[in-house]
Amino acid sequence: MSEATLAAIDGAVASAGELLGELCAISSESGNVAGLRRVAERLGAELERHGLAVAIEVADDTAQPLLLAASEEAGDQPLLLLGHLDTVLPASIPRHDGERLVATGALDMKGGLAMLVGALDVLAARDEAPPGDLLLLAVPDEEVGGEIAQPAVRRWGERARAVLVLEPGEGRAGGETIVAGRRGLTEWTLTATGRAAHSGLAYWQGRSALTAAADWSLRAAALSRADGGPTVNVARLLAGSAGFVDALATQHDLLGSSRQRNVVPDRALAEGEARYLSSAAGREVVAALAALAREVGAAHEVELAFATGTAWPPVDPGGAGSALVARLVALAAARGLRLEIETDRGGISFPNYLSDPSRVPVLDGLGPVGGGMHTREEWVDLGSFRRRVLLLADLLAELRR
Repeated sequence: MSEATLAAIDGAVASAGELLGELCAISSESGNVAGLRRVAERLGAELERHGLAVAIEVADDTAQPLLLAASEEAGDQPLLLLGHLDTVLPASIPRHDGERLVATGALDMKGGLAMLVGALDVLAARDEAPPGDLLLLAVPDEEVGGEIAQPAVRRWGERARAVLVLEPGEGRAGGETIVAGRRGLTEWTLTATGRAAHSGLAYWQGRSALTAAADWSLRAAALSRADGGPTVNVARLLAGSAGFVDALATQHDLLGSSRQRNVVPDRALAEGEARYLSSAAGREVVAALAALAREVGAAHEVELAFATGTAWPPVDPGGAGSALVARLVALAAARGLRLEIETDRGGISFPNYLSDPSRVPVLDGLGPVGGGMHTREEWVDLGSFRRRVLLLADLLAELRR
């Protein structure tokens, strides 16, 4: 490359770093509609420079903004890039600490959004065009459950030719990570119905819902396996009389008192979640939990009703995205960067929102590395940020049709 081109690339990367600081200075915590819109508008202005058609849609009756930026040929089978505008905390004044930018949302995930602008500027400096079917979707509520994000990702991701997620990677000894696999999750509830009895006069006539639910909970947690196996988390266990458990909002004053301690509890409620790396493993652990309810219920002569709730599909690290992951690892190696592949990231995020992540190639964790996520000391490694800007530019060049 000519010296002029190299200087233009350096300038593009530096400008992306300045944009990151500017975005981080804007408070856009979840629910801050004005701040979210400011981030969307600032980011949209940068994307319009590259000929993308930018639209800020009002997502619901709260007027939260949903940012869309599309190339001319995006159509209904786009190369979909995903990110979020919201942060957990309001902004504080960004500051530099050596090669760190300490700022709210610098890592999660304004770094990824600014990185995309930088990558487009790098392509322009190299006189290369981005993919003609590129579509960016940036949502306002990923940090608070994604009620807007979930249907939006399904809508635009249903027929995408590939999905690139700008969430951060992680720093590892000698390298950085990208994400190839995310665990799926199934929420569950266990309801136990026993037989109440006076614990002094008729203890042996009682059938403790609490004891049965506690026994089930211990056995359920024991189904968890390290090194890629499923995990079962018993998050809450509530027990006592049916009148207490079923009307906790008005009966909570029983806690800490001596009332009803002489009653064998006839109601218990346990709630939690199971996580797993494959759909088959999810079906197996849910079936095991249901069978365990039948077994423990019979042993205690207590009715145990097991039910599942909301479920999120896993992203298989060996699935449709594996070839795309390999391409990125090779591109990174060409730049002297070793990328380690995360096959087991536990948090639910954008890829899990897809109705069927196995059908579309997914490449996750494209953003820079850092630390302190969701705290006042959140930081992004600026060296990683610069490397990832260049790497994303290389990837987008590779993915031109």
